[in-house]
Amino acid sequence: MKFASAGELVNEARAGGYAVPALNTNGGAYDITRAALEAAQAMQAPLILQVYEPNTAYRGFGTFVKTAGWLCDELDISVPVALQLDHGKSFESVVRAMGAGLTAVMIDASHDPLAENIAVTNRVIDVARSLGVTVEAEVGYVSGNEPKPDVQIGRVSVPERPPTAPGTTSVEEATAFVAQTRVDMLAVAIGTTHGVYQHQDDLNFELLGRIRDAVDVPLVMHGTSGISTENLSRLAQNGMAKINFGEPFRYNYIRYFNELTDGMEHLWHSWKIMQEVKNRLAADMEVLIKALGADGKAGC
Repeated sequence: MKFASAGELVNEARAGGYAVPALNTNGGAYDITRAALEAAQAMQAPLILQVYEPNTAYRGFGTFVKTAGWLCDELDISVPVALQLDHGKSFESVVRAMGAGLTAVMIDASHDPLAENIAVTNRVIDVARSLGVTVEAEVGYVSGNEPKPDVQIGRVSVPERPPTAPGTTSVEEATAFVAQTRVDMLAVAIGTTHGVYQHQDDLNFELLGRIRDAVDVPLVMHGTSGISTENLSRLAQNGMAKINFGEPFRYNYIRYFNELTDGMEHLWHSWKIMQEVKNRLAADMEVLIKALGADGKAGC
């Protein structure tokens, strides 16, 4: 299968007032990747499959690309699918991802001073343009990590809310960054935190609107755990053209596995457990696709 351009998918979403779902696959995990593809095909939605750089330590970039390609062929996937590196932390790792066949990369230098962020982003863009690869960058740090849990759901722990105040992107930073780079997509912070949380709906839609009106590139949302479907829809309708999902799928993957191993219906066949895990994840994905308004947009 020929993978799609993430830039084209996201620009179409921006023009159409919806968002493309971008799912981190935990390094190209078979069941998570298959769940996302089946959901996108069923809903006729465009899809971006992502790989988070630390997750490649086990499987490598090549496994992610080959698994996605094989599944697309095996399942006769006809909707557009792009492959992206999420949160690439160095120029070298981003170039390695391009060489592995990913059609989009994110260079995340948001921890660095703005001038350094701009410089490394432009360096990545110089390479990406020659390969037809889409580039995402981040300005204004989307904070957070997975904190010590305090609420039990099944055997997976999910905190009620983020333990620290989220970061935000200033309109001035976003405007300067876009003006001084040729970045294709810009991740901005409007009140969310990376991690897994039950509730995370204190979003700054006023800030989102000002950034959206100030820059001429599609905006990307990170740290979406705990956001209600109503607010996901509102984000998509108000300028977030690509919305990332990751940690909740990892946690639900384990939660569903734990629930299904409590009984004996599987008769010690692991594939029966994983098939049902996949089915549940696909159902979760369909809900998100609908919330983003991406259903029926595969042909746009």
